[in-house]
Amino acid sequence: MSCNTCGKSFSLLRKEKGCPGCGFSYCSKCLDNKVFLKKINSDAKVCVKCKQKSNSGESSQIEPPDAYYKRIGASSGSSTEHSTDQEILSRLQKLKDDKLENKTAVTTEEITERLKKFKGDVPSVSDAEIQERLARLRGTPNPVTTTNKVLLPTADLLKQYLEQTTIDTQYKDEFDKSVDSIQSRLMKLKGSEGNPTAGVEAPNAESEDEEETIRKIINKYKAEASLEVEEAVGPDTSEELPFCEICNEDATLRCLGCKYLFCKRCYLDHRDDDDGCNRYEPYKPPKGI
Repeated sequence: MSCNTCGKSFSLLRKEKGCPGCGFSYCSKCLDNKVFLKKINSDAKVCVKCKQKSNSGESSQIEPPDAYYKRIGASSGSSTEHSTDQEILSRLQKLKDDKLENKTAVTTEEITERLKKFKGDVPSVSDAEIQERLARLRGTPNPVTTTNKVLLPTADLLKQYLEQTTIDTQYKDEFDKSVDSIQSRLMKLKGSEGNPTAGVEAPNAESEDEEETIRKIINKYKAEASLEVEEAVGPDTSEELPFCEICNEDATLRCLGCKYLFCKRCYLDHRDDDDGCNRYEPYKPPKGI
């Protein structure tokens, strides 16, 4: 906001004051004309226009100051403002009349044709084509085509199936023969075939060979079991020397993974988490060594 006489904007030092005569805003310098006002029945400081009216004895009709017209971009006279409004109204009315004259009745068909021209040719795509495109984008089989297709085995598949069936039959026959031979040998070992006293009086050479084979197999498994026990127990520590396995210095640690003796430096080089050699215990050589 600014003063309606000098045009200076109001601020903290230039305060806004209202004229008691016309009610418009002025600064204290422009509101410095003391006049007697009938409506308040006392003297008051008014603007220049109110002072001129009181001196000339004109009617008390309130008229805006000149700065007000300048601020709104119009001239100071009210007749000019009225003529401007009339000119604007006449222009608007002219525009409306021209629009009504040029307006023609447009049918629905014309609107549809215009929309077609604006949109262009609309492609006609069926639902099957849309689903096929979606399946290609997703990388999945088309549900429409897969449901309609009937998968028939080809000649190669039939040939492969027959060969596999033949192999399975041969394998089954060989397996049955081997089972029958094993059963017959077991029956001979038990002496259930032929004369029941034949197995006691004169044992067959074939049965003796089979017994010898069984005995060898049992001894082999016993040897493997004893070897596994020895590996689980670890090396014999009764005759071990209290020296490091790497540098032959005095051993101070025993690895709990491999059960060997090491000095501290060599154990750090030997340590391996993957082989279980990641834990140790302190070692002291026995007395007398």
